[in-house]
Amino acid sequence: MYYDLICSLPHLPDFEKAKWLPISPLRLRQRLNRLSPSHAEQLDHARSLIGWREQRLLGDQDRIATLPGLIDEKLDTPLHDYIEFRMTQKSLLAALRWKHDGQDLSDEPHRWGIGPRAHYIRKHWELPCFGLEHVFPWLPMVSERLWSGDAIGLERMLVRLNWQWLTRCAEQSMFGFQAVMAYVFKCDMLQAWLACDPSRAKARFTELIDKVTHVANA
Repeated sequence: MYYDLICSLPHLPDFEKAKWLPISPLRLRQRLNRLSPSHAEQLDHARSLIGWREQRLLGDQDRIATLPGLIDEKLDTPLHDYIEFRMTQKSLLAALRWKHDGQDLSDEPHRWGIGPRAHYIRKHWELPCFGLEHVFPWLPMVSERLWSGDAIGLERMLVRLNWQWLTRCAEQSMFGFQAVMAYVFKCDMLQAWLACDPSRAKARFTELIDKVTHVANA
């Protein structure tokens, strides 16, 4: 249990209501030093591959090639489950994008996704949402936003789905590793969301300019 660590973390507001990140990446990293070496290593590795701010240097093929190795590692169950959730979501979204772009799966059958749903998707490629809308009720809404070019709406929906999954996960053990894990991934999502918000980015830019001007005139 991580009572001290959890209690040291500031409240994380809902991403659509937050105006700023309540804890800096540096402060968060310092707090995470209280994790056990095993938990720290697991979280750091998973975060670099399936986190919201995943490493941009890795292409889709590199990430897909790495994920099976990650899932085979000895991971705590909550982290293992979240990785599966993200892998499935990423594979479904990638398949929708391929379909939207009119690409043929037979050309590169392993480039867009992995996991237990990959074979099913290939087999039901011609069906809307691959016939999986009853398993993943959010899939038609994601597809609709993708086809309409609603990038912000799509991002909002994907963040919401992950946010809700992590909230439910943390509620099962308020002071356990899964609560820490959920906080970290939600913090990454919030940081990415705030960075993508044009109005907040403009406000932040203006704020920084004001500070610089104030210092220069002091």
